[in-house]
Amino acid sequence: MNSPSITQITGNVCAGLAAALLLFPLRNVLWDYSRRYLSDDRWVAPTLSILAPLWLLLLVALLCVANRGGFDWLPLGRTSLYVLTALAALALAALTFVFIGLYIRPGFTPRQLYSPVIYLVPLSTVLLVVLSVNPSLTAGVPLQWLRVPWALLAGLSLVVGGGYVGVRTFRGTVGAVAILAHRISNPGPSAQELLARVSALDPETQFEDLLRSASLHSGRTIRDAATARLRSHPQFLDRLSSELESGYAEPALDFVLAAELSPAEVARLASPTRRAVERWVGRIPAPNYTTKKHLKELKNWGKVRIPGLAEKFAGTGVDFKWVLEEFQNKVGT
Repeated sequence: MNSPSITQITGNVCAGLAAALLLFPLRNVLWDYSRRYLSDDRWVAPTLSILAPLWLLLLVALLCVANRGGFDWLPLGRTSLYVLTALAALALAALTFVFIGLYIRPGFTPRQLYSPVIYLVPLSTVLLVVLSVNPSLTAGVPLQWLRVPWALLAGLSLVVGGGYVGVRTFRGTVGAVAILAHRISNPGPSAQELLARVSALDPETQFEDLLRSASLHSGRTIRDAATARLRSHPQFLDRLSSELESGYAEPALDFVLAAELSPAEVARLASPTRRAVERWVGRIPAPNYTTKKHLKELKNWGKVRIPGLAEKFAGTGVDFKWVLEEFQNKVGT
C-alpha cells in the first residue's frame, strides 16, 4: 500500500478544516446576524474573519489538486494552472461573500434563494479536493460530473468579478482624470484673492463665513487670517458659543478643533462644544433612512473630529465619552 504524499495529506487536512469552518462558526454567524442588525454592516467583520481563513484553506487545497494533476485536463501549463486556480478561489470567495450579504440583508426577496450558493460553493470545492487528491475513492469513475460544473461556476465568477473590478477601476481613473483636468482648466482664486475676500468679511454679520474659512480644509495662511478676523469680534467667545449651541455645528466644530485656544477659552468652550457634538450626532440618520455614501461621509467626518475634540477638552471635566459611544453605535464602528 502506498503511503499518502504530503500533497495528499495537506489537501485533505485543508479541505476538512474548511468544511468545519463552514458548518460551524460561519453557520452560527449567519444565523445570528440574519436575525439582528438587518440595517447595518456589523456582520461584515465577523463574517470575513471566518470566510477569509476558510477560502485560504481551500486555496491551498486547490493548489494541491493542481500539483497532483487534477486540473491537467485544462489546456494550460502548470504555472498558468496555479495562477488560474488562485484567481478562481478568490472569485468564488467573493461570490460567497456577496451571497452572504444578500442572505443577511435580503430586502424583499426570500433568504432561501441565497443559502444554497453559500453552502454549495465551498462544499463542492471541498468535495472536488477530496475526490481529486484521493483517486482511490473514485476508481474507475470519471470526475467530470463535478469538475466541469465547478470550473464553469469558477470561470463565470472570475469573469463577473474581473469585469466589476475593471469597470470600477476604469470609472475611478476617468473620474480622477476629469477632476485633474477640471482643476487645471479652472485653478480657482489665488491665495491673494482668498486673503482679500477673508479680509473683507465682517465678523459681526459674516461670522459663519469666517468660521468656514478658518476650517481644517483651508490653507494655514487663510486659516490664520480668518481666525484673526473672528477674534476681532467684540464678543468673540459669546458668539462662538452661540454658534456651537444653536448654529450650524460643522463649521464651528471645525474651527474649535483647528484653532489654538488659550486655557481660559478651552474652559469656556468645553460645554458648548460637547452640546454641538451631541446635536450633530443626534442628527445622524438611521442606516435605512440614508445612503451608504452619506453615512460613510458622516462617519469619516466624525471619526476624525470627535476624538480630537474629546482630547482637546480632556482636562476640563467635560466628558465626551457618552457622545463618542453614541456616534460609534450610529455609524457602526
